[in-house]
Amino acid sequence: MVTTQNIGAIDQDSNAAYVRALYLLNRSQLEGLLDPVRFPNPINTLTVPVNALTVMVGTQLTKLDFLPRSCTFNESRGRDANGYYYDVQFLTEFPKDRYDVVRWLMGTPFQEYVALWEDFNGTAYITGTDEIGLEVQLSRTVGARNVIPLSITGRFVTPTYYLESIDLAELFPEADFSFHFSLQFNS
Repeated sequence: MVTTQNIGAIDQDSNAAYVRALYLLNRSQLEGLLDPVRFPNPINTLTVPVNALTVMVGTQLTKLDFLPRSCTFNESRGRDANGYYYDVQFLTEFPKDRYDVVRWLMGTPFQEYVALWEDFNGTAYITGTDEIGLEVQLSRTVGARNVIPLSITGRFVTPTYYLESIDLAELFPEADFSFHFSLQFNS
């Protein structure tokens, strides 16, 4: 017996392009990520729920403010002797040589990031894990154009996961709660 699996459809929803919002989280401040590979979810095998991220207290997110429709994302799957891998790349450029961008990059050498991002369709994603992060590369061009191209790249053994929400209040709720034991009422 043969069964047919239909993937995609002609009457799909409208499709908008480009990355709308991109937050970078320092990988060393990510205490835990319940990713769908190590912690399978039988309901949705490629989605990370909003309560699956734990970060250190005081963690700082970096939001990249780029021009609308100027940031792209690409993920390609390849195979080598160790198995499948996923090469990931975000590309954007900032108009003119920006001191704040250069200062941020020079102040964070050898850092790896986990990207929390959303496309113009409203779909949220997470790229990177608590074990392997993305690296930021910067180049500066002053010539016929004066721009700062920014590339954020990484190679992973898992694909980019869907994220239930990019809403920071849902991802990192402010709660008067800790894992420390106490007999006080609000601990």
